[in-house]
Amino acid sequence: MNIPHLFNVLLLFFICILSSCNRPPPKTEQVILYTSVDEPVARPIIQEFERQTGISVIFRTDAESTKTAGLAERLEAEKANPQADVWWSNEPFHTINLAQQKVLAPYASPSASRIPAEFKDKGNFWAGTSLRMRVLAVSPKSKPIHSIFDLSDPSLRSKICISRPIAGTAKGHIAVLYTAMGRENFQKYLTGLRDNQIRLVGGNSIVAELVGSGQMLAGITDNDDVDAAAREGGKLEMVLPDQGPNEMGALAVPCTVGLVAGAAHEANAKKLIDYLLSQTVEYQLIDRHFARYSVLNPAANVKFMQVDYAQAAANMKDAVELSLKILEGR
Repeated sequence: MNIPHLFNVLLLFFICILSSCNRPPPKTEQVILYTSVDEPVARPIIQEFERQTGISVIFRTDAESTKTAGLAERLEAEKANPQADVWWSNEPFHTINLAQQKVLAPYASPSASRIPAEFKDKGNFWAGTSLRMRVLAVSPKSKPIHSIFDLSDPSLRSKICISRPIAGTAKGHIAVLYTAMGRENFQKYLTGLRDNQIRLVGGNSIVAELVGSGQMLAGITDNDDVDAAAREGGKLEMVLPDQGPNEMGALAVPCTVGLVAGAAHEANAKKLIDYLLSQTVEYQLIDRHFARYSVLNPAANVKFMQVDYAQAAANMKDAVELSLKILEGR
């Protein structure tokens, strides 16, 4: 090889190297998720999605004291400039309100085709899976308790508690009771709890911890919080309330998933939604005791409340204001 030709080859080689150095690195496939599902439960599910798809998931979670409400408010505030792509909630009520405010966009996920109509939006703005349960946490020191109305029993005076109903499932439960009972009966129920000196605490997990430690005799909380308290050595039982023939039944709360309107990573967002609504993920949530029943097989031996989730979501603001006024003596 003559010297001029060798020079040209080396020059071309160095030009290629320099152009490669200046070329921007390939963009990593990603999707941004806001979720109120507990981080220790959500993380391994998300990691498996990343492993299967190669899509990186950036996700934001909520604090216990502002569960669901904090991120829902953030989504509303970001509506004009969305920062998230997918909303994965531990309840349906804020999701319904987000859909009505056009914070969410319609998407008919193939995974949602198996989900019963009562657990998904007619316009495909959201779909629900993995039923969580509102339950009674009961101390072995307590007399038998089978109903949320038993919390007004004078023998439990000053030894009952609930999460302050400003966030998460506690807030949604209040809205459901308001809707199911009607305003007058709802007021009477709350007045009975107030007169029995119910204690408002900063989260559902705290309800379970207080009952498990014997500081409280009973409270209303979520199934996963009772399970967690029991695993930590707490002495408490989980009771599905109001299972009698003339009683209202226990409240089932589906987790919900929706596409954020204006999502910057829409294609990846839809892949994540398909995954989160899959039966595999539903069973994982149940196996990890975050949820208790499948939307496909809610359990024939359990009496569930008949719930209009949309109406409860619409009543949530009034229900919360009234409950705080009564329970906090405002």
